[in-house]
Amino acid sequence: MLEKMSDREFGWLLSRGMQYALTHASYLLRRPLCGPILGTVVTNYRCNYRCSMCALHLRDEEFRAKGIKELDTAHMKLILKDFAAQGTSGIGFTGGEPLLRKDIFELLAYTKALGMISHLNTNGSLLDERNIGNILNVLVDSLNISLDGARAETHDAIRGHRGAFDRAIEAISLVIAMRKRKGTALRLKTVAVLQKDNIDEVAGMVRLAEDLGVDCIEFIPLQPFAAGIDHQSPPDPLFLGKVQQVTDYLLGLGKKTVRIENSRTHIKLFHRSFSNVESPLKCYAGYNSLAVDCYGEIYPCVPWFNWRRSVGNIRDKDFAEFWYSPEYQRFRQEIRSCRKCYLNCQAELNVLFNIGRPERVLKG
Repeated sequence: MLEKMSDREFGWLLSRGMQYALTHASYLLRRPLCGPILGTVVTNYRCNYRCSMCALHLRDEEFRAKGIKELDTAHMKLILKDFAAQGTSGIGFTGGEPLLRKDIFELLAYTKALGMISHLNTNGSLLDERNIGNILNVLVDSLNISLDGARAETHDAIRGHRGAFDRAIEAISLVIAMRKRKGTALRLKTVAVLQKDNIDEVAGMVRLAEDLGVDCIEFIPLQPFAAGIDHQSPPDPLFLGKVQQVTDYLLGLGKKTVRIENSRTHIKLFHRSFSNVESPLKCYAGYNSLAVDCYGEIYPCVPWFNWRRSVGNIRDKDFAEFWYSPEYQRFRQEIRSCRKCYLNCQAELNVLFNIGRPERVLKG
């Protein structure tokens, strides 16, 4: 395999290995030795759906009422340039619904021009031929489309929009068809937020993903972001039983079905997540990740973004200077003891850095 690699590919792989080692050392030494591996950019809070598990549209209304404006294209590009300067591997674009932002394709193209991987999350409602063509033309590396049920009734109810399921299915089929015609390597994934409303449809969602021909499917255990971390509902024994059944089902799937994107370790943690039990993963947020929203607010990870725990604003701080500052290091010290979330983006990153630890805890 190494013989078939180009010098550029080998160099990228080597730099990622170095960054992984330096991130480990940063955590141990309690000071950053390199930039974040993963960057997240929240392009906007605006959304055309009203999902049951999300309240970002309320934040959008709040900021609009206060007259606070989103960063323009130039400022967003400066953020992307800062990420690239710190050696960040890739940028995940999320919202809100990112496709509502008029300059989204310009930002995606700029990310690629800077040498970073680009990833786009969308509810699929705006994926027509023109937008899909733009996504393929700017060489987006991976695309997530939300699909929260195997039936229209389930998905539409969760997404708060009648017809959302049919629109997502149409979008997925169109992406696959256009991807094939253009011959691009865009990676397509369906994503479902696992919760009481769709727990009985997991097997159906896996079969649907396979039938649609997507590359993989991922499940996100619902996190108590809207209610706040100290206001979780008591665990429901019946629901927890279903979670365990889903866990066993996903772990038992062979390679003949569509790929499950979740790591086996993360799947094993689903029951703990819904039981309101703290995660066994040591958290590396603040070392391996960083999120910046469309208003310039800085967050060590996506969970802190959801909890509205900003650590500063990029409008009045130099990116690199802040990343290496004693001020930010104090937040990292707090994060070291954080075990509150199981959200995929940060949890899966932490799985990579907690070598052997989660399995030991789970076996115990």
